[in-house]
This record gives sequence, structure tokens and C-alpha cells, in this order.
Amino acid sequence: MKNIYYILIAFIFTSSTINAQFFQNGSITNNNNQITEGRVLIDNSDKKVFIKTDGKTQTNNFNSILSVTVNSRIYSKIEFENELFLGYELVSGKATLYHLTAKDYIIIKNNEEGKGFNLEENKAQIPGILALLFNNCNSIRDAIHKSGTINERILRDLVSDYNNCNYSDYTPTENEMKNTNIHNTDVYRFYGGFQTGFNNTTVNDFDANNTTGFGLGLGLAASPGFTGNLQGNLYFDFDVSMIFTGDTNFNNHLEQPLNYNVNSFRFSIGMEYLFNKEGVLQPFLGIGYGYTSDYYNGTIGTIDFKDHDQNYFFIPKAGLLYKLNNGKHIGLTVSYISEYENDLSFRFGEELTYYPLVIETSAINVGLNYYF
Repeated sequence: MKNIYYILIAFIFTSSTINAQFFQNGSITNNNNQITEGRVLIDNSDKKVFIKTDGKTQTNNFNSILSVTVNSRIYSKIEFENELFLGYELVSGKATLYHLTAKDYIIIKNNEEGKGFNLEENKAQIPGILALLFNNCNSIRDAIHKSGTINERILRDLVSDYNNCNYSDYTPTENEMKNTNIHNTDVYRFYGGFQTGFNNTTVNDFDANNTTGFGLGLGLAASPGFTGNLQGNLYFDFDVSMIFTGDTNFNNHLEQPLNYNVNSFRFSIGMEYLFNKEGVLQPFLGIGYGYTSDYYNGTIGTIDFKDHDQNYFFIPKAGLLYKLNNGKHIGLTVSYISEYENDLSFRFGEELTYYPLVIETSAINVGLNYYF
């Protein structure tokens, strides 16, 4: 159990450390025009601003402040779709472009039509989004689709060109409509990290022992477009892992000492349901089916043996994702490997003495992953 505590502590520490990197020099001006300087972090999701001064962190709600200054940019309150944001005005006119935080932006037109997006997470949809927002300006249509990867500079130029356009009627094409629909684009993310396995092992129905293994894992989680309204909630995952367990001593019914170590190579497929997909904390539940190949190296009495066996297992799991300011995630996953049996029995010696060796294993795995 101590290992679980260590992993949880490491998760919290890592999350805090990475999050701290996104505090930037700045100041907060409250409703009384009082200015507090320090290191500032704007959280448009929870409508809060955090400021660090003298080693202490203070939390301010949006309704208690007038503005926030970050690296010479002044972020003021704006309202979009009946929701408050803190934004810095980059371009103004018929369409106004605001920077929120990190790579999040909002474009609002005079008729209150608008769209918010992230340059990284929505990069495949941005040309279609802009084409619909600027559907009465044919002159920049080609420029939008030929821009390649859109950054802040290109975005500012496109909005400025739109504000200086000779407007006319425009009907978006079918392809442009599809590009704006984020549900028609597959969402996927890779992940990798460290794993700890807590194994419950029984040998020959006689001796049971608990062992601990450590290893690495890699995986892919995808939420395809055909999931419709469930996209971003329902993910299909594929992952591989390697768990290495050190020497462990057992007894058996032949009263001969048994010692072995085991290296397990596993892969599994499954699905997960993610709750609160727009939030900072995103819990999830999942189920999967997997395959394991276990390689044993040990001794029974004075006899050395090496062997391996394969098996299948079910893997229910639960976890929590923490969304970072750069749009990536850190995740903590706890999964259960259902019990399976490896029969490594063998005959040895001139008399071909039979040595039974049936190993039953189940495990609880704890994984700490970075999603990118």
C-alpha cells in the first residue's frame, strides 16, 4: 500500500509543478482600482484568477476584478454566449478577435455571432470555422484554406482582412460545413507513463504471496466521429505495458523452496467513458480485454527453470484526468487484472520426476500517464 501513497504523492506533486509553470508575471486590478502584482494565472473555465505573491496564492473571482495584466497585455471582462471571459483584444472591427489564455481565442462579430476555439486542439476545424464566420467575405476564402497551420499572427491578419472586406452574400460549400463540425473529426491522444502492479499470486493452490512489479506503459485513446454526441466522452483505447517483478519466495506442497521472478508483457483493448469532458478534472470508468505473456526465471529446490505462458484477462478500470493549461492531460488510472492461471509444470531428472507448478495471478495496476 505504501507504493500507492508514493504514486499519489508523485501525481499531485507533478501536477502542481507543471501547473506552476504557467503562472506569468502580471497584476490584478480589483473593482476598487487596487493593483496587486505577482505571478498570475487566468482560469476561464472556472472564472477565477490566481495570483502568487510572497509564496502565497490568492484566488479571485471574475466578478471581483476589473482587469488582469499579463506580460503587458490587459485582459478585460467580455461576455460571449451569456458567459464571462477575460480576454485581450487583438483586432477590433466588424469582427473582434480576443486572446484568452494559452492557445484559446474567441472571435465575436457585431451581430453577436461568434466562435471560441483552441489553436492546437481544434486546428483541423479552424479553416471551416473561419469560413462560416466570414461567409460574407469571398476574398479571403482561399486565404483561409491555404494558410496551413494557423497561429496568432495569421489569425490576426485574417480577421483584419475580413474587417476591410467588400462584403457580399456567400453560401459555404458542403466540405466547409463538414470542416466546422468537430464531431465529424476523430479525436485521439497518445499517452505513456509509469506503472506499478500489486500482484496476488497462489502457487499450486498451496502458498499465496503478494508481489510488486514496476514498468512502463504506452497507449492510444480515440473518440471517433461516428460516436456523435458522445464524442469526447466515449473513447476506445489500445495500450501495451511491461511489468517487471523481482525475486519472490514461495512454499509448495512438495515442501521444496520455490523462488522466481517474472516479466509480464501485456496488451489490451477496451473502452472508457469520460465524465466532465470540458472540466479541469475529468473522472472516467472503463472496461477492457487483454492478453499477457509471462516469462518466469527461478528455482525449485536445486533445480533451475525458465518458462513462459500466455493468457487472457478482463480489465475493469477507473481513473482521473487533470487538464493542464496547454491542453494536455496527466492521468491516474487504477485497473484490475482478473485472475488467470499459468501451468508451468515439468518433469526433470533421470526418473522424470514430476514437478507441479501452477501459478494463479490477479493484480491491481496503478498507472501515472501523460497524455499528448
